[in-house]
Amino acid sequence: MNRSSSYIKMKQWFWMIFGLMVIGLSTGQETLKRPNTNADLESQTDENSDGEEIIICEHADSLKIYRPDENTEVTVLTGKVRIKMTNGFLNAQKVTMFKDIATDTYQRTLAEESVELKDKDIFANCHQATINHIDNTIDLKKQVVVIQEDDRLEADHFIFNRVTGERIGEGNVKFRVRIRSTNPSELSITNGTNNDSNSRTGE
Repeated sequence: MNRSSSYIKMKQWFWMIFGLMVIGLSTGQETLKRPNTNADLESQTDENSDGEEIIICEHADSLKIYRPDENTEVTVLTGKVRIKMTNGFLNAQKVTMFKDIATDTYQRTLAEESVELKDKDIFANCHQATINHIDNTIDLKKQVVVIQEDDRLEADHFIFNRVTGERIGEGNVKFRVRIRSTNPSELSITNGTNNDSNSRTGE
């Protein structure tokens, strides 16, 4: 009798403890914050109005984060990296981001190999691109091709200031620009008007 009663009590204790564990787990799950989906991240990028630049990694084959020293945190993305930025995108085989730990801000982003970069109305291809988040400049190197609307520039080195709009190309520079001239018919009309006014003045 004692053995059977103790066995029943053990079973009761077991099921009671198990029930409490299940209740605790379910309650914890309900209070967990729902993680951001891709749609949420995209809306955050599109709706950002605080002057901050938001960078979202949409794809990479691998990720590594380490601290080479006590002041810097390095994030390395490799393999068909696709990044969405506030004003465009950045694609490359390797992207390295350097963050200052003290200020918790990213100092620069380095993209290497098969780089495709879009920033506002500028689209560029090159071997290496450095985005300096401190002085807002973009530095492109090796086999650089920059397209802006109908204009095209090729160079070994190209620097673009995102604030002032200043552009500097160096080394084997090739430049094509479309110059929009006035319609010949408009010129003839203008010249005719000028001739008429001149003849009247001469009278």
